[in-house]
Amino acid sequence: MNKVMVTLTQSELNRAFVLQRVVDGHIVIREAALVLGLSERQVKRLKKKFLREGAAGLAHGNRGRKPAHAIPNAVREKVLQLAQTKYGGCNYTFLSELLAEHEGIFLSPSSVRRILLTAGISSPRKHGSPKVHRRRPRKPQLGMLVLIDGSHHDWLEGRGPQLCLLAAIDDATGRILAAVFRLTEDFEGYCQLLQQLVTEHGIPLAIYCDRHTLFRSPNETDNTLELQLSGQPQPLSQIGRILSELGIQRIHARSPQAKGRIERAFLTLQERLRGEIRLTGASTLDEAHAVLKAYIPRFNEQFAVPPAEAQSAFREIPPHIRLEHIFCWKEKRTLNPGYTIHYGGQVYRVVPSKGAPVIPLRTVVDVLKHLDGRLYAAWKGHIYGLEILPEPAALRQRVPASPGPSQPKKRGRYDAA
Repeated sequence: MNKVMVTLTQSELNRAFVLQRVVDGHIVIREAALVLGLSERQVKRLKKKFLREGAAGLAHGNRGRKPAHAIPNAVREKVLQLAQTKYGGCNYTFLSELLAEHEGIFLSPSSVRRILLTAGISSPRKHGSPKVHRRRPRKPQLGMLVLIDGSHHDWLEGRGPQLCLLAAIDDATGRILAAVFRLTEDFEGYCQLLQQLVTEHGIPLAIYCDRHTLFRSPNETDNTLELQLSGQPQPLSQIGRILSELGIQRIHARSPQAKGRIERAFLTLQERLRGEIRLTGASTLDEAHAVLKAYIPRFNEQFAVPPAEAQSAFREIPPHIRLEHIFCWKEKRTLNPGYTIHYGGQVYRVVPSKGAPVIPLRTVVDVLKHLDGRLYAAWKGHIYGLEILPEPAALRQRVPASPGPSQPKKRGRYDAA
């Protein structure tokens, strides 16, 4: 007869010792019940089992048996294989969601965690020791404060160019209000981001950004109250000028921790959005942008929270504002005789529009360069067209033509023969 080795726990060893004392007649059932914390009836049952099967009979009957609800080995192996290939780099919760959505494997995050940890695979996200700090409370209304920033990351995982994700996230709810992929963090990208935000949701009360020169002019000073009292104009960057024209307050963060909500959102996106892009096989900027647009509603549904107050702080766009003349690059130029201005190395003539007043000569006007390259002049709220003028013939004659292969250079009096 084959003997089966049974390992007892310390509690079961204590029961065996007490029951042996009962069998040997050193103590009675009542005393054993007090020592073991059991009823006398239960001690009698254990004594019968102890006499019949010995100490091994005190072990639980299911010990050594595989549970009926245990995860099959084939499923475990498939989860391990997918976690290291197709879904590599996903944390336990996200991997659990992907397995249910794409593979038909329904496991809780804790079950996925046990499978991966048993195989020595830890979560890719490292959780450091928590730092004690006071979190800034959320704004009560949607649109009171919008955080904007960029995230440089290998979003295409080597399948395409390095991209930068520009995003605008509401402080009250954590919702992604606007987002675009760009090759770099530039003026055109933030211009598109803000135009998307204002067009789809309205004008927010304030924008929270970092101290990048895109948002803050190098000549800008923090002592704005003294400047206002002295009447001196505050120098603005192009993005600062756009926010000022829309009446949006600009708040600068002095550290990454100050805008921690958007930083934490980027950490989530770097894991989940990157996984979504990988599943579609996107390898270009346009393909990644299409995945981004499809994923934003899912992100908001899963991670956004309701605001403390239902009323929205977004303002409607005033009917007299033309956004295309705000979301552009603006520079100052002086109107010269002949109704001309110089811009970008070219000479342009200002074309008066119907009903617009005549601009006096030597007046400083704004030159508006739209994102598509179109140029306009603006003065006192009126928009004027610009047409390029051909280069004057006298100026062309002053520029010597470079000798070509069929036009040899003439020898001067001091040239060597």
